[in-house]
Amino acid sequence: MRLMLFALFIAVVSCAQSPRKPEPVQTVTEAAPAQPMEANNDIDTNWTQKVVRTNEEWRKILTPEQYYITREQGTERPFSSPLYDNHDHGVFFCVCCNNPLFSSETKFNSGTGWPSFFMHYSSKSVDISKDDSHGMSRDELTCQRCGAHLGHIFDDGPRPTGLRYCIDGIALRFAPVSAPTQASLKKATFAGGCFWCEEATFEEIKGIEEVISGYSGGKTENPTYEEVGTGMTGHAESFEVSYNPTLITYADLVKIFVASIDPTQVNGQGPDHGSQYRSIIFYRNDEERKIATNYIDSLNQSGTYKRPLSVEIVRFSKFWPAENYHQNYYNLNKNTNPYCYYVIRPKLEKLEQVFKNKLRKN
Repeated sequence: MRLMLFALFIAVVSCAQSPRKPEPVQTVTEAAPAQPMEANNDIDTNWTQKVVRTNEEWRKILTPEQYYITREQGTERPFSSPLYDNHDHGVFFCVCCNNPLFSSETKFNSGTGWPSFFMHYSSKSVDISKDDSHGMSRDELTCQRCGAHLGHIFDDGPRPTGLRYCIDGIALRFAPVSAPTQASLKKATFAGGCFWCEEATFEEIKGIEEVISGYSGGKTENPTYEEVGTGMTGHAESFEVSYNPTLITYADLVKIFVASIDPTQVNGQGPDHGSQYRSIIFYRNDEERKIATNYIDSLNQSGTYKRPLSVEIVRFSKFWPAENYHQNYYNLNKNTNPYCYYVIRPKLEKLEQVFKNKLRKN
């Protein structure tokens, strides 16, 4: 069974600590006219020119309220924006230049009276700078493309970032996007050691709607954690993801899965040993089988690993969800269970290095 230590680790975050700044982008000084937003999927995160206008030009295209907030660093009255209670699925754009700033998936009710988010849309959404106005020391948020004042950022937000982007609703324009339905989502199932680790890893991936820890690969009906731990059920600790195929492909999932484990270790991962910790890619159709087989074969032939890969490729049969206390385990226990600190956290750090462009926060 997995290594259990008994020390208590508590993550202490200072309120005075400045939040991490988004990745800088190229600065271009020549003017580029803002384009009107035409459709829900007209989302441009690959722009190269910043939008530069004179104050007079901004006054002509913005309402007086929009100009006051975005160009004069004003603040709207709390609870005055219709976007504060907006719970529709979509994207929030800069009202000045249509730069995508936030997704509805990261919006939360902060109780402050201003639209609040825990993550920006992309690395090209916002800039952060010091604001010492009004006798306060704060971190100001501005649109990275046009410099519009948006609000401020604080470090009292929810997981996973711990940040609160406090935004003036007048600075935003909302465009609804059809939320993915259950019919449009696909499922994929894997086993790769402790399911706490893999669940935490895949919860960070953009395009994944849900991750469930459970058991698969054996014949015992409705197995329990204790039964699977004996190694007698034939099941492996597994996880099942529901993903949006328009945002991430099955091939991507396979690559991320293999990179998140030691694919050469037999019947185990790290400190966890036994057949219940073996590595498996469960395929649901011939296309998935070919994708998984071709990728594993290519890695074996490339010499990327010094030993042959031990990942099994098995037809999916049945997935049994694990007990409730195993679900969302890392987020609920990362400050109290040292296993999260010593085993899971390094996996997440590796994920951020190797698949940075696939993460929700980028």
